[in-house]
Amino acid sequence: MSDKIISPRLVSRVWGGERLTALGPAGSATPPIGEAWFGEIGSQNQPLVKLLDVADRLSVQVHPTDALAAELHGTGSIGKREAWVILDAAPGAHLLLGRDPAVSADQLQHALQSGSDVAPLLAKISVTAGDVLDVPPGTLHALMPGLLVWEVQQPSDRTYRVSDWGRSSSERPLHHAEALRAVNAAATAQRVARLDWEAPGTRTLIGNDAFTVTVVVGPWSEPMQLPHGAIATLISSPSMSGVESGVGSGAAARVAGIALEPLQSALMTAGLAAIEIPHGSALLFASRS
Repeated sequence: MSDKIISPRLVSRVWGGERLTALGPAGSATPPIGEAWFGEIGSQNQPLVKLLDVADRLSVQVHPTDALAAELHGTGSIGKREAWVILDAAPGAHLLLGRDPAVSADQLQHALQSGSDVAPLLAKISVTAGDVLDVPPGTLHALMPGLLVWEVQQPSDRTYRVSDWGRSSSERPLHHAEALRAVNAAATAQRVARLDWEAPGTRTLIGNDAFTVTVVVGPWSEPMQLPHGAIATLISSPSMSGVESGVGSGAAARVAGIALEPLQSALMTAGLAAIEIPHGSALLFASRS
């Protein structure tokens, strides 16, 4: 394997927008574009990294653990742990993540079993650019409009929709039985870190048994030891990039001899690599733990 820029796969989603269109070849997906994938399902060496352009509400959903995925879908199936770094957030933007602490686990479990609307029982978390949130399996969640998100996840597509805001489509079925098995009704969640654009250097943002996320904030011009199969994504500070477009604004960086533009990703080999990042930019590295 050699270091290389990853050509993303653009994915149409009913909740998507227009900010990711410039990342892929013209006509590669039908708008609205919700996701740009850097990697694929089933990879053995690295997590899957995505960019999400959230123009409308995602479904209220939950992901299984490895054990439940293997039980429901067969030996070798894996669950889906994920985490988010908020790259841009409209004024007043929020997301739903975990049980509202004012709601008991029993109340949430009863709503799930009865088919009642669970969205009002989830924690409404206001977010701004730079917020980092962990989403363990079993945690109910829904991204809400006005967000541009860098997401890292296990390379699995096991998603169980609990509700979908009245949208009805054979391509977006609900999964009540599976969700009941997967949900941890006691789970609450919160921000776990925040990306500080005024603190140049390296920092671990997320570390769990599935993946590790490290950020290097510029200005930076030193070599780094890179883990095998790491995916590096260049992002820009909102104050530098003017993220109305979300793509192609901000300064480029160099990692292991590769020039990266904002929102581009590269697949890295293990070893010592020269890294140059200008002020106002940062590299997110996602690797298997």
